[in-house]
Amino acid sequence: KIQSIENPAKPANKIYDPKANPLKNTAALEKIDPFAANKRRMAQTAEKDRVANREALLAKKRAARTAKKVYKAQGKKFMAEASKQGDVCANGFTIE
Repeated sequence: KIQSIENPAKPANKIYDPKANPLKNTAALEKIDPFAANKRRMAQTAEKDRVANREALLAKKRAARTAKKVYKAQGKKFMAEASKQGDVCANGFTIE
């Protein structure tokens, strides 16, 4: 007797895909909570934009710092000139 006739082949077990971690996988999070998945995607997009615009932002801050230094130096120069003239009230408000 032939075994395949008496005992036919059993169907193979179905192979399942491994479970995706929703904390790491946005597609898995989409199935659980679409709002949270969208929020995460928006955060990732914002981070990419921040990285892309970082150099421009730093250049703007450096320019502001340079302008502040120039303004401060101008004030110090003025105060040095004013203090060379002496006390303004001593001679009845006459400036030399």
